Amino acid sequence: MDNKTTKSQGAPTKQRVTVPGSRKQLLKLTVSEETTLLPFLLSTLPDKSRTTVKQLLHDRFIAIGMEPTTQFDAPLRAGDVVSIHPTPLPKKLSHPQIDIIYQDEYLIVVRKEVGIPTVASGEEKDVTALRLLSDHLKNFNPLAKVYHVTRLDKDSAGFVVFTKSKELQTRLSENWHKYCRLQQFAATIEGELNPSEGLLHAPTPREAQNSTSKVRKAQNSPHQEANSAGKAGYRTLSSSGERSLLSIELHIGRNNRLRKQLSTLRHPIVGDWRNGSKEKELGYVALIGTHLTLVHPITHELLDFKRPIPALFRKLLRTNTRPRGVKKKTTQPGRLNH
Repeated sequence: MDNKTTKSQGAPTKQRVTVPGSRKQLLKLTVSEETTLLPFLLSTLPDKSRTTVKQLLHDRFIAIGMEPTTQFDAPLRAGDVVSIHPTPLPKKLSHPQIDIIYQDEYLIVVRKEVGIPTVASGEEKDVTALRLLSDHLKNFNPLAKVYHVTRLDKDSAGFVVFTKSKELQTRLSENWHKYCRLQQFAATIEGELNPSEGLLHAPTPREAQNSTSKVRKAQNSPHQEANSAGKAGYRTLSSSGERSLLSIELHIGRNNRLRKQLSTLRHPIVGDWRNGSKEKELGYVALIGTHLTLVHPITHELLDFKRPIPALFRKLLRTNTRPRGVKKKTTQPGRLNH
């Protein structure tokens, strides 16, 4: 990417960055001393009139750090980065099942709730997280494009990573193990795993067919684990004997196969009736992404996202108790209560 940085004696640092979805460059200005936004912009953009600068603020072209602002007297400190974007910055997306928790000129990370798929499938061709994000960004920049890197099923929740360019999607997809530092999930399953802590291995075709795959203790070296695709570590947090709450960490891969792995072990995730769960009227699968740590592929910043395990997951340990608020045959489940 074509990035150029310039700095004059005593002046703020200026960096021009080529960004996906725009023919113009993004201008980043690093503040050198304490001031407020409008005087700073007027002094660093001598080719623009006061009226033009105010219009840029009004139309959401300006951001301080990651946050868009229209406040002309916003305070600035030395080291702050003011960005002047080539297109207006999107307003906050308002949707009950999608929450953008991180966005810059390269990446989008969303917290997805139950009830919406990441991408189109045979059942869902229109209302998807990818479609919603794309339409939202195109309202502000007709050239904007969005590509998914990870995905979650419609009936599970967690974090989903998107990019704004095909090139970056390919880089992250092919080198996910280099950029992803941690992926954790929580799940309530049928029965109880023995041992209570160990590794889940991707089932072979024969194992998947016969459901005879076994759980092995976590005794492999880190090098061996790195070479075992589909492996995930698990730890039992609590159990009622009839059901168990697990914390699961993916060791390999962007997209998990936890539902199939646990079903193969004859311990399906509660609510996953397609894979053998006895609970067919829950309205969602008791699987949620709880922690994602990612190295930004461009800035190399460490991005860390967490969400708590829903209280419903612990209530599901009692098989004869339907959690309050969960209706039979829920067709459009909303946010899981935390």
